[in-house]
Amino acid sequence: MARCYVCGKTTRFGKSVTFSAEQNSRTFKPNLQRVRIVLEDGSVRRVHVCTKCLKAGKVVKAVSVR
Repeated sequence: MARCYVCGKTTRFGKSVTFSAEQNSRTFKPNLQRVRIVLEDGSVRRVHVCTKCLKAGKVVKAVSVR
């Protein structure tokens, strides 16, 4: 199961409740993106990061030079 490299966010489980109060199982999946980031030691690694952490600037994306 994939999880966010920064915050550890992973799939959560819950119930979908209809108007008539019927309950069905469902999953809440985080919006994970596979990005290349620069680690603290300067190396580059490809990891799963949720979009919330990307938007907050908790990781530095690696720029590919070609």
